[in-house]
Amino acid sequence: MIDFHFHAPVKEFLEFLGDYAEPAIKYFNSKIEVKGLKETLDYYETFGIKRFVVLPIDATTFLGRKIPNQVITLDDRIVRFVSVDPLKPNAEEELKSAIKEFEPVGVKLHPQLQGFHPLDERALRIYDIIDSNGLVVVFHTGTSGIGAGVKSKIRLDYGRPIYFDEIAVRYQNTKIILAHFGWPWTEEAIAIALHKPNVYLDLSGWAPKYIPQVIWSNAKRLSDKLLFGSDFPLIRPERWIEEFKQVNLSQDIKDKIVKYNAERLIDKRS
Repeated sequence: MIDFHFHAPVKEFLEFLGDYAEPAIKYFNSKIEVKGLKETLDYYETFGIKRFVVLPIDATTFLGRKIPNQVITLDDRIVRFVSVDPLKPNAEEELKSAIKEFEPVGVKLHPQLQGFHPLDERALRIYDIIDSNGLVVVFHTGTSGIGAGVKSKIRLDYGRPIYFDEIAVRYQNTKIILAHFGWPWTEEAIAIALHKPNVYLDLSGWAPKYIPQVIWSNAKRLSDKLLFGSDFPLIRPERWIEEFKQVNLSQDIKDKIVKYNAERLIDKRS
């Protein structure tokens, strides 16, 4: 299996959340333990997860902090994704440098926590680089458990799936993953994934028994477009895996979700 949405190391993730950490843990009803990265990955490998898409994030301009790209070099089981702050004046140069240094599979962008509209011209210049290098891009979409219930400048509108339809049209060779299937605009995200051959949905941030039924009802049509992701440490992979066993889908579709769709994206990128 491949966990396509993993936040680690936990210590760095909690430091990144800062004042949002406690409300986010409450929002997800999570129990979080701070353990070393190797220990964490060793533990989840016993559940059959062989690779982990660890997602750094650079929100220097908007939040004043980041999880550095260097975390992706800490273990060979990590599928390398980098992040860049699109609002930095030197964002394009930083991304080009990160691609050269880390040789990533893709890029992680979080419009809400990085404070940019998905169609901002500065962001489009980042997409140009992603596209020209044949990289995958993971976008946070939907609501944000980070910042929920507290005063902030986080704009939920930046997570509306419909904006990524335009991105999919402009960058038709770029594989685009809409993380968290865009809830509460889930049907909007499904419509885009069904319509655009380069758009995928990851199922992270939700325990399977709470994932909206509309996802499972369309799983056969979306069988090549759905990706297992836990959102660790906010959702624990062992819980996700156990609850997924109870979902009424054929085994071949389940196998695609937990392994084969991700393999096709990160190994072939075609």
